[in-house]
Amino acid sequence: MKSIDFGTVIAISIHDMKNSLGMAMNSLEALRDPETGECNCDEQTIARLQYEAHRVHDSLVQMLTLYRNQQGLYTPRFRPLLVIELLEDYWASSKPLMDHSGVTAEIDCDEDLEWVLDRELVTAVLENVVTNTVRYCNARIRLSAAVRDGELWLQVEDDGPGFPEPMLGSRTTEDQAMLERGAGRTGLGLYFCAMIAELHTAPDGTPGSVRLSNDSDLGGGRFTLRLPALPPSETL
Repeated sequence: MKSIDFGTVIAISIHDMKNSLGMAMNSLEALRDPETGECNCDEQTIARLQYEAHRVHDSLVQMLTLYRNQQGLYTPRFRPLLVIELLEDYWASSKPLMDHSGVTAEIDCDEDLEWVLDRELVTAVLENVVTNTVRYCNARIRLSAAVRDGELWLQVEDDGPGFPEPMLGSRTTEDQAMLERGAGRTGLGLYFCAMIAELHTAPDGTPGSVRLSNDSDLGGGRFTLRLPALPPSETL
């Protein structure tokens, strides 16, 4: 797994959080009538506040997880769970953001599908991907999971414009290790997702992987997290 300069991670994360907090402060100011001081609860402004709050939360989770992994302080806890429960729990927590953004989400997953994975890490991937997908999609998102070729494929699809051409294909920590401070797309989010995928490496050396494509059934982009079959951690 290719490591990255944590100083660059901090700089990028602070830059992103500063922008999000700036947007949130502007949105809060817009809620207050400058003459009467009364609060005007505009749905679009509330949606923007929720989105920016999610971005700050995601940045903090990324920073902490990357730091703990780089310092050898994070040991994944692999345990079997029903994948439908993981998807439904995440959907329930993110539904207010989607509702305010006018986005509907559907889940496609066999109710009996069970897989061994680190729930905290995979949920962090979903948070990272879906928060950005809500920003770029038109109105629909699909969360799906299925077993293909002996791996669990977790996918997030949308009806937006799709990913830029340079981002398509498999993404690894090697691909994303060179981060650009101040760039519009720094690659930190993809590095984070690729790192989590690679932490899910099977005993035979087969790593998890991330792939981006524009072949979504909804007409937009498709994010795929592929996780190999793993044994449960010895200590749960």
